[in-house]
Amino acid sequence: MITHDEAIEIIRQEGSTHLLGSEIVPLDQIAGRICAETLKSPIANQPFDNSAMDGFALKAEELASAVNDSPVALEVIGRIAAGDIAPTKAPSHGQCYEIMTGAPMPAGCDAVIPIEKAERGKSKVLFRVQAHKDENVRHAGEDFAAGEKVLAPGHVLGSQHILVLATIGIGKIKVICKPKIAVLSTGLEVVDDLNSKLNSGQIYNSTGPYLRSTLSVFGAEVFSCGTVADDAAVFKSKLESMIRNRFDIIVSTGAVSAGSYDFIRQALEEKGAEILFHKVKIRPGKPVLFAKFPDGGPFYIGLPGNPVASAAGLRFFVYPLIRAMQGLLPEQPQYALLKNSYSKKTDFRFFLRAIVSHSDKTTHEVDIMQKQQSFMVSPFITANAWAVAPEGVEMMKTGDVVNVYPLMP
Repeated sequence: MITHDEAIEIIRQEGSTHLLGSEIVPLDQIAGRICAETLKSPIANQPFDNSAMDGFALKAEELASAVNDSPVALEVIGRIAAGDIAPTKAPSHGQCYEIMTGAPMPAGCDAVIPIEKAERGKSKVLFRVQAHKDENVRHAGEDFAAGEKVLAPGHVLGSQHILVLATIGIGKIKVICKPKIAVLSTGLEVVDDLNSKLNSGQIYNSTGPYLRSTLSVFGAEVFSCGTVADDAAVFKSKLESMIRNRFDIIVSTGAVSAGSYDFIRQALEEKGAEILFHKVKIRPGKPVLFAKFPDGGPFYIGLPGNPVASAAGLRFFVYPLIRAMQGLLPEQPQYALLKNSYSKKTDFRFFLRAIVSHSDKTTHEVDIMQKQQSFMVSPFITANAWAVAPEGVEMMKTGDVVNVYPLMP
């Protein structure tokens, strides 16, 4: 049985040799995607010198003598609105332009006095304050220069990037393709219809909807392949169909342990899959299985059927595989001070549901929750993190530094 670190090394080696392709998508569809190209600004932002205020554009030196008791009067020779062409006629001595926010600065003007600081007369405007060069002027290229690098490959895109890219006129972008992931549940006792009444010995399928929803959060295109009862022949038929559909990853729950109905490993091997590892020194989720099919076929991750074991396996095996196939670096943990002691088996790594909080502006604390058994789902109501109890440690003490990961990356 291998360690979790060894398993992740295998996952990263395999995933990095099966990188996902790329596609071009419109700007309004980039949130949550991975940038697959170097993006440079095609224009300067601001694209031209413009006013940051509604007010009056002028030469700053015109108001050098302006004070409250002795204002300077300037003649308004024109009005410039946003969208107008910048006037090429510079104001003469004693003149200015009225200007609106976003309007292009006229030739010869280097400052804008807000309208609130000016007094309109019948034919002139009075100024009782001095002006400073570049005051309330937004200069061309002040935000981005034309040709400046904006985003690099591997950058995780959010809706905030839409604002940036639209501003500089980029309407589509090359991103990493979403991995196509099939989700299959197993078990005679599993009931998919959550509105039906359970018979004796039955349980609702909680892992299926959880996996499908979470994989969508991970950025995958998810396909539900239903539930297979504990029947190896039916599973093999379903497996053949999933292989033909050219999924990138197949994720199943249940039937990976060592019981009479745990048929997945044998079925995979009979279909030509190479088992890369089976069973890892972790709790929950020890029976996890990782395999690959030949000739560019899909990866296969078999998770245990218990709900929490499936959730931990999804977070700490499937998600690292997706990142590797996207060409991303390994996820790094956060660190928190343990609020309560915890004991465990020495030779296993434990993934524990936890609550991370802030004791002050800089310090994270983590509280390991009760009810950590792999069938107990109630901690998920309030948990916001996974705390990692490493191998080689039997007792974690209050105040120890603990690796933590957000419940959802």
